[in-house]
Amino acid sequence: MKSKILKHIVPLVLMLIAFQACKKDVVELVPFSELGAQTNEFIVPNTAGEVKVKVLSNSEFTVDISPEDTWLKTDGKSFRGDTTITFRFEANDSFNRMAVVPLHSEQYGRYDTVYIKQRGVMEAKMQFPVLNTSVLGDGGTVNVDLNANVPFEDIDIQVIYPDASVEPWVNEDFNYHAQDSLLTFSVQPNPDPVNLRSVQVKLTYVDGWGAQISSTLYLVQANANNEFGTLVDFPQVRAWAGERITSDIYIEGHIISDAKNPNASEYLQTTPTAINYTENDKVTYIQSFDGRYGFKIVTSTANDNIFERYSKVKILLKGTTVNKESNPDFYTITGVTSMMVLSQEEGRASDLAVKSKYISELTDDDIFTFVTLKDVEFPIRKGSFTPINEGYSILFSAHRIAKYPLLMRDIQGNTIFLMTNTNVPYRRDGAMLPYGSGTVAGVIVHEKFTRFEYEDAPTEDKYGNIGRYQIRHLAKEDIKINSDFNQGFSGLLTEFQYPVIENGVAKATYGSGTIKSSVANLNLTRSFDYSYLGPVGATNLGNTNQYGNGVLVGVTKQNQEANTNSDGKGQVVNAAIAANTMWWNEAKQRGEAFILEFSTLGVNTSQLSLQFTMSNLTGATGKGAPRYWRVEWSEHGNMDQAWNTIGTFTVTDMPLWANTTIHQLAAYKNYNFKLPLAMLGKSTVYIRLIVDKNLASDGNSYASEPMTAASNTGIGYLAVRYNK
Repeated sequence: MKSKILKHIVPLVLMLIAFQACKKDVVELVPFSELGAQTNEFIVPNTAGEVKVKVLSNSEFTVDISPEDTWLKTDGKSFRGDTTITFRFEANDSFNRMAVVPLHSEQYGRYDTVYIKQRGVMEAKMQFPVLNTSVLGDGGTVNVDLNANVPFEDIDIQVIYPDASVEPWVNEDFNYHAQDSLLTFSVQPNPDPVNLRSVQVKLTYVDGWGAQISSTLYLVQANANNEFGTLVDFPQVRAWAGERITSDIYIEGHIISDAKNPNASEYLQTTPTAINYTENDKVTYIQSFDGRYGFKIVTSTANDNIFERYSKVKILLKGTTVNKESNPDFYTITGVTSMMVLSQEEGRASDLAVKSKYISELTDDDIFTFVTLKDVEFPIRKGSFTPINEGYSILFSAHRIAKYPLLMRDIQGNTIFLMTNTNVPYRRDGAMLPYGSGTVAGVIVHEKFTRFEYEDAPTEDKYGNIGRYQIRHLAKEDIKINSDFNQGFSGLLTEFQYPVIENGVAKATYGSGTIKSSVANLNLTRSFDYSYLGPVGATNLGNTNQYGNGVLVGVTKQNQEANTNSDGKGQVVNAAIAANTMWWNEAKQRGEAFILEFSTLGVNTSQLSLQFTMSNLTGATGKGAPRYWRVEWSEHGNMDQAWNTIGTFTVTDMPLWANTTIHQLAAYKNYNFKLPLAMLGKSTVYIRLIVDKNLASDGNSYASEPMTAASNTGIGYLAVRYNK
């Protein structure tokens, strides 16, 4: 029995001995070590104080503060085990600074690092107030203004030549005279009797936290004869239209759009599902000092667009091309590079010539100049600057709509579209549009938009005419309209901001009035639009905005639907008035209509107008929705009697994702019509929006086939207003 027990014990003992031996070997080969700060980076204020750093260690270690960091101290240099080290720092009356403090365990060869960043009372500044300057061909000393408060010895200076093979001609004798805020250096003479030459001088400063600031001076040197060229006026440049400029000429003027402004120019819709966003970054505008003429400038690359808003510039034009568009007439200069800028001086808004006009006073010469439009309003009291289905925009990585033209109207009753790109950060920031009146400033442009109009000209390149002029705001501050509707020049007779439908008839949400269908026994229904104010996007889901779609009763948003903006694309559920019907009446050979009934009693005005938004909510097929419509009025309201024509219009189709065409619009289109004053003084008066032609899309075409089935069309907003 004993032998059996020993038989089992002996191997077990041998195993335990072997295990202990292995354990000992492991300890000897890989000794346990630890060294590390629980937090490695600390930001401390500019006042004197202390910061405690907890360190975990199982050995002795040292704290090595650089002798240069005299502003930081500890109690001793050597520490052991888990401990808390107190770092004391002095007040910092200079720039941001940082101490890099190594921790070192010599016993185990371990390191860690603590970074202590102290804020400074001074903000590092280094900026050329004039980004471009010129020097004579004789060479010599260059003096340029430089606003800098950083040590000059800490500034890195690079001289960048446009061609690496160019013989250097800027001497590296840079010196900064702080008392005069002047940077000086010298250049060698230009031996070329014909050609100018250019260079960039780039200054870079890296502060104590590793943050970098830089400023670049663009320097142009005259030829050996000290010639830069001849100063010409804007009409003389226009004379080069259609040609590449071969003469040494330059112009002077004010820049009215800063570089890479997201709303400077249109994004080009190159195909129904592709947009060129890069062109906008190459665009700026220059206007003559008196504000009379303007050019659109398209630089060779986005990096060549170095222009600052309001600055005063001189630009060489040799080698550029002048292009002219007719009816309306406007001019574009292409091929400008940063090296062509002879000088650029900082400016302010007050430096620009004041151009304040009514819409009716605009002329072709105003195109590409900065104009303030007087006494204007946004008459669609609903939605944002871009009330679109965001699923078709860059916000959801789609490229099927690049801009939205928002209707503006002035006190004289004329209209113009405010153009807003889908990259503008405040276009749908959750704020309500201002509903009063005021001024809107911006650059006057002429742009087409095939998603509003199509097949409206003899040739395809002319399709999309939405007016002779539009205006592009360059900052939210350019829009100075009173937020209070009561502080505007308009009053309302009737308004349908949001659908209130009883027994199939829509009732006005402001004033008195109704909208019904011309089809007997057809009930109007509620449908969607895209008037949610925002914010929108994949991270902003739901009806969380306190203003909803900008339609309020008291201080409460009317749209309370839980699934509004449920996917972040801006849709407002049950926000539009819709009719789903066969819109062409074959028996009577006429279209069907929405019929508005209201009263004009008690109103005395010089301006009466109608505003509305509409869309063909075509569904899965994209076929059969009425394209052409007419606005008419009468005192009888009978569809089969004579009506008075006010005007015609087209209604766009909502897009189909699987087959988006260039004339589909991921939004409701907005309209304005002047109404005849003969409509005033009526206890009951009627307006009908009636289908004008039996033509619709076949799913690809614009309007090629008769309507053969019912289709759904919606009114997102409708109002009749008058000047008070």
